[in-house]
Amino acid sequence: MVIFGLTGFLVISLTVLPVIVLLLTAFRPQGSLWLDPTGYTLDNFGELAALPGLSQLISNTVVYVGGTIAIATVFATIWAWITERTDFRYKVTVRVLMLVTLSLPSLIQGFGWILLLNPSNGYINHLIRGWFDLQSALGPINIYSLGMMVFVSSFLLTPTIYVMLAGIIRNMDYKLEFPATLAGVSNFRILLKIVGPILLPGLLSVLIYTIMIMIQVFEIPLSIGLTGGIQVLSTRVYLLSTAELGSPNYNLASAFGIVLVLIALLLVLLYQRLTRESEKFAVIGGKNFRLISKELGGQRYAVYGYAAVFFLLAFMPVFILLWASLLPFYTIPSAAALTNVSLANYTELFSSSMFQRSFSNTAIVVLLGSTLTIVVSFLVAYVTVRPINRFCRWLDVLSFLPIAIPNIVLGLAVLLLYVKTPVYGTIGAIMLAQIVVNLVFGTRILSAALIQVHPDMERAASLAGVGQLRIMWSILAPILRTQVFNGWLLVFAHAMRDVGIPLIFLTTNTVMMSSALWLMWGYPDVPGAAALSMILVLILAIVVTPMQIYMARMDRKNA
Repeated sequence: MVIFGLTGFLVISLTVLPVIVLLLTAFRPQGSLWLDPTGYTLDNFGELAALPGLSQLISNTVVYVGGTIAIATVFATIWAWITERTDFRYKVTVRVLMLVTLSLPSLIQGFGWILLLNPSNGYINHLIRGWFDLQSALGPINIYSLGMMVFVSSFLLTPTIYVMLAGIIRNMDYKLEFPATLAGVSNFRILLKIVGPILLPGLLSVLIYTIMIMIQVFEIPLSIGLTGGIQVLSTRVYLLSTAELGSPNYNLASAFGIVLVLIALLLVLLYQRLTRESEKFAVIGGKNFRLISKELGGQRYAVYGYAAVFFLLAFMPVFILLWASLLPFYTIPSAAALTNVSLANYTELFSSSMFQRSFSNTAIVVLLGSTLTIVVSFLVAYVTVRPINRFCRWLDVLSFLPIAIPNIVLGLAVLLLYVKTPVYGTIGAIMLAQIVVNLVFGTRILSAALIQVHPDMERAASLAGVGQLRIMWSILAPILRTQVFNGWLLVFAHAMRDVGIPLIFLTTNTVMMSSALWLMWGYPDVPGAAALSMILVLILAIVVTPMQIYMARMDRKNA
């Protein structure tokens, strides 16, 4: 009962209170915080509805979200079909590269694409002007446009959709297509008339989940959109929550946040309904289930070409940032510029006070925050998998709540919760916000693992007089150490990549590596920002690579 009470207090404090605070702030008069005795009003929602440019803001968001998902779904579906249903030789390589791409911070990729496609000295624009002998000093491609935001984001979203679709396509029995193949039906018609309808329920669940993700996306609209004067809902909430437009307007930002939360909650309900009814569309047929790879034949070289172009474009932003980090000032890659290559930017970066402060803050927040997240996740998983009353299941639901709230909105809610406490203006507030955001990842991993552990060992220890906390520490933790480690690595990677929450809480004393990167880019110090980007990529590679190696070994073991 003590563990249930402790877990309930933690979950409610971390997930429910911030949402209540956001709601109260949205109904307070402007200039008032949630605890101020100033009454309640609907004026913020009225101002939101009458906001100049609101229709354009909604239009931008719809086009950005819809266009990105459409393009990324095409890319991901092609890759999932190639790696799961054909005899393509380099399937494992593609899977690893997809995971590597997924681990790259979106803000860093956004900066890389700016160096590649900015109208004046973008490297790709420079090549195009040379190839086609164009006389213009600008373009022909403008990165600061809604279309290019969609294009860039589609590369970032493709690995996520691929991971989800690959499992669905892998588990589809070939015998569902075999009669049509014998009848001489073309592959395209089989895909359109048989495979498509079978995969539709799974595709819809993936679609809804990716809409939830894209509503929360903040980094690409921040790095590319703001420079081009293009705003979406997430960047509007950020601008209202910070001093970018003058003094922060927390009340109007909270009203925007509530609208986003309602949209996200609706999507969560649709997603849960689709996944709950997924057994109606099961496609694994028992002992006669077979996976058969189709021969690519003459199409093999087209696939090789597609792979080369896709991954070249996916990793070019990192390559151009690496180049920029080695130069005293950014210049287009050329043989002549090689004479200026040095590690001076890294030396200068390591000696700067902002980097040292941001590195120590990030180390404390990410290392300690990831550990605390896993501790709370373990408690939630234990209470919900080994329930002692009907309320335990609600704790699992509440721990899932943050997935429905955009990170930028959740960061605002946590900021408002602690605005009049000693935690405000410290890295402790950032840590608490990231625990809230990442709680869902740790809980999902540990709940799934704990379900597989039979409770008899715990019962035997309990009969011997061992307490629940001792059982969790001495019995369950060692058994689940692999899942605990994987969960910690996942939370660590998410915390390192996050930009929105550090920017919401940004002060001189709370600067993190991701927020320092944004400040350096805006200064502008492109070589310094590029050097910091490479350091972040290196840290994530060191952390993520062991996880990928372990998962690959487990896949081979279970094959």
